[in-house]
Amino acid sequence: MRKSKWLAVAIAASLGISTAQADTGSRGKMYITPFAGYNHLRIDSGRVFDEPETIRFDSLQWGATVGYKAPFGLVIEVGRSDALHADLFDEHGDYQLTQTFGALGWQVDFADGWHVTPRVGRGRWNLQSDHRVLLDDAGARHSEIDGWDNFWEVGLMRQLNETMSLGVNFKDVDQEFGHSRTGEFTVRFQF
Repeated sequence: MRKSKWLAVAIAASLGISTAQADTGSRGKMYITPFAGYNHLRIDSGRVFDEPETIRFDSLQWGATVGYKAPFGLVIEVGRSDALHADLFDEHGDYQLTQTFGALGWQVDFADGWHVTPRVGRGRWNLQSDHRVLLDDAGARHSEIDGWDNFWEVGLMRQLNETMSLGVNFKDVDQEFGHSRTGEFTVRFQF
């Protein structure tokens, strides 16, 4: 019963996509979006060896996404980001968070060239530390830990011309080790 419902939804979505493309007479667009910004990380207590407190720190984040925007608004993306916290005084040590992710969203156009795009997705993350020992769920010691988590994000962009847009993006992830929140400046190149 459950599979037949999803099959019906997939068929209806395919018909809707075909109808929307036929109505608009346009094709979707591929794009590449490099980004850079600020990342706030929280590592919960019990995740770093010999550290009884929750650790909070800021880091520099950069990365890129590659995506497809259908003519009716559906957005499909894959991407990778790296966040680096280098502590010169070794208060918390150096940490690096790498995320590889996929997301689905819907671009809503409004005003003159402005659009907002809410997205949901799933990503694989890897947290590393050069000077600290990280602990997994079982309490085993590692120099790096990894896992999978869901996320949500929302972006606001202004299209400057046919091929380029500028914007900001906010992403929030409740991760296995704690929490990650990101604010980014983005540049989208469409083709």
